[in-house]
Amino acid sequence: MTFQENHDNSPSASTVLPENHRVLIVDDEPAICFAYSKLLESERFGFDVCESVEAAIALLNKNEYFAVISDLRFAGSDNFDGMFFVSVVQKEQPWAKVILVTGHGNDELENTAYKLGATHYFEKPIKPSLILSLLRALHLIADEQEEIDYVQGFAID
Repeated sequence: MTFQENHDNSPSASTVLPENHRVLIVDDEPAICFAYSKLLESERFGFDVCESVEAAIALLNKNEYFAVISDLRFAGSDNFDGMFFVSVVQKEQPWAKVILVTGHGNDELENTAYKLGATHYFEKPIKPSLILSLLRALHLIADEQEEIDYVQGFAID
């Protein structure tokens, strides 16, 4: 069974809000997907949720994300789907920050994840407040970079 949810918290004002930066959540545990959904909803992030790497890749092909939160191991797989997914994100959306979360990590997996392009790696259990703080910081950094890019677009050589 594939669970997929799409949440768009469109801004009503012209202010820069987190929903301007979409987050993709990929985890095969519905309770974790639900928890992340509630967390991001409370902060007005736009986000998509799915329970498989295949569904996540389809979403990557349709939407642009500034961050991806993904489990590392998925039930019914060879347990390295998360690593494969990191490489897909790097190829399709290299600007996206990849946050890997696993309940079965070790130093070798962590090193491999970073080599493939993960920007953050956490072992479960992880406090939701840590993920939220990280997303807030990534959102601010993305806003600053967009502003710099915008201003540089007007720069005269």
